[in-house]
Amino acid sequence: MTEQQSTDSARIALRALVDEYALASDTADFERFGSLFTVDGEFVTSLPGASESVTLRGRDQVKLGPSGNQVFERTFHAVHNHVVDVEGDRAKGITYCTARHLLRKVDNSLEVVLAPIQYVDEYELTDDGWKFARRELEWTWIERRPAEPPAPWW
Repeated sequence: MTEQQSTDSARIALRALVDEYALASDTADFERFGSLFTVDGEFVTSLPGASESVTLRGRDQVKLGPSGNQVFERTFHAVHNHVVDVEGDRAKGITYCTARHLLRKVDNSLEVVLAPIQYVDEYELTDDGWKFARRELEWTWIERRPAEPPAPWW
């Protein structure tokens, strides 16, 4: 395998990793979410607008990363740009994501909380494939809009 083929294979595997992260988050599959990180991996997150972050270390802590999504009826993380720099069994990257969170308000109305997110990623190739060694979630802004349950529109 040429160096270019190896780099291309790594990029494909890393894209699959970030896509699986979004699915694990949306399905609240905590074990799957944790398994996407190295054994000593770190997930750095914060509440939108907060100046302080929280670092979860190791799979037992990291797997709780998406637990905050349980306040929403559903979440939908769509992964967009994914740019990585691969160097052997390590890589660094930036991942763009648009996260939609469906919130049922006190008056029973629905609201979508839309959050464009940028992840700053560090990856490591392990015996089990590529994993996150560190993932830092950066909120860009929040949009709030009324939402409606699925219904025919014609």
